[in-house]
Amino acid sequence: MGQLPAAEAVGMGKLGKNGLLFNSTYGPRLLLGGIVTTAPLQKIAWPEKDESGCPENCFVCQEKCPVAAIDKTGKVNRLACLKHSMKSPIFSHFMRTNEIGAEDAPMINHLTAVDDHSMYLCIECVSACPYI
Repeated sequence: MGQLPAAEAVGMGKLGKNGLLFNSTYGPRLLLGGIVTTAPLQKIAWPEKDESGCPENCFVCQEKCPVAAIDKTGKVNRLACLKHSMKSPIFSHFMRTNEIGAEDAPMINHLTAVDDHSMYLCIECVSACPYI
């Protein structure tokens, strides 16, 4: 299970219209991480909170996206977003060789998520969100 489905499953938030986790307290301003361990851990209780996700009548993130990568239904064109916002040695290689396809976007996203040399230069959808 990926981080976003796991975060939704434990009630941390819901998938937002910009494709990121949306939390009623922090909006889309969350960074997810995880630790894999075999150490015995104490059981914890997740907070009882009903996360409803982005308000249905809010379209700020779609309107502020400089490459219109988020449509009104909340579908995100991840390849357009990545091409505009990400700077990474791996991504730069694909862009120079013109060997990138839509099927490559999840792989590139995964690699750059763990590659500390990647930078995301656009966070307009996160910055514009009025829900904090």
